[in-house]
Amino acid sequence: MATQKNTTQSVYRVGGLKGDHCRDRIEHTLSHLHGVSSVKVDLASKQIAVSHDASVTSSGYIEETLQSLGYSIQG
Repeated sequence: MATQKNTTQSVYRVGGLKGDHCRDRIEHTLSHLHGVSSVKVDLASKQIAVSHDASVTSSGYIEETLQSLGYSIQG
């Protein structure tokens, strides 16, 4: 895979994470989004770290996808 030049990392605190099935579902779904290069879910801290093209953040695409999966974004 080619390295993206404008890659950034966003960390989201997410409500509703309950176990490995949640982690696997989120990692699978987000990793298939255009512009996303990696996803790491930490169940203990309920945080998701996403490395992605900088344009993805401004579109709100990641947040919308998490919410469509039934998870809440916590501030």
